[in-house]
Amino acid sequence: MCQTRPRSDLHWMRRALRLAGQKRGYVWPNPPVGCVIVRDNRVVAEAATHAGGRPHAERKALDQAGVEARGATLFVTLEPCCHWGVTPPCADAIVDAGVARVVCAVGDPDPRVNGGGFERLRAAGVDVEVGLCADEAARVLSGFFHRVRHGVPDVVVVERTLDRIPTCADALLVSSTGGMRLATRRSGTMVITPVPEDRTDAVLIWMGELGLTTVAVLRGDPASHFIVRRGSSSLADRSEAAPRGAATRAVS
Repeated sequence: MCQTRPRSDLHWMRRALRLAGQKRGYVWPNPPVGCVIVRDNRVVAEAATHAGGRPHAERKALDQAGVEARGATLFVTLEPCCHWGVTPPCADAIVDAGVARVVCAVGDPDPRVNGGGFERLRAAGVDVEVGLCADEAARVLSGFFHRVRHGVPDVVVVERTLDRIPTCADALLVSSTGGMRLATRRSGTMVITPVPEDRTDAVLIWMGELGLTTVAVLRGDPASHFIVRRGSSSLADRSEAAPRGAATRAVS
């Protein structure tokens, strides 16, 4: 539960968490992150990680805010990145925009970040607070954290046969004649990829290499039994059930 803080801080962080939660399953290989920029107790910009993982939430929100980001408070659900990838670091963008204060829910365990984002911000004179709604943020980011720490996606068991990927997951792994198939989302459509024959004995590692963070399997499907036989530490004894016709609930 979010700890005791000024009511306005809780409000804005919860708003950022809602934005992040809406992107679960749609932004892999990157984490689902929400960002809200507030100035004089009003929102000047808000964003979540874009479909496919880029741009990051902070970059999108800063672009929206423009000059109004200067002197503002930025609420974000995950530590801003500090490494160069396809785009420059979000921590640098925050500093360059003149943001005065950053309130972050949780640090990023990715070795390329791992506190470096906070260090960059503080070194530039930005007031940084960490830990607001950390438990809630960790639940939204659970699949990403699992892949970073273990190299393989988290696996969630679903009870009901589905014709779509559960809302809590990046992908659905199912058995088929001659092997296993992986269903993922791309540009609003479901894409089916056969698991390569030479990777079936290491399907979790293969899915981790793809960048998947959370994968669903159907209870009783041979694919789930296969993962259990391989001694996967990521397959928790958890399940989802959804009312008929309803979207699957995210596992907390």
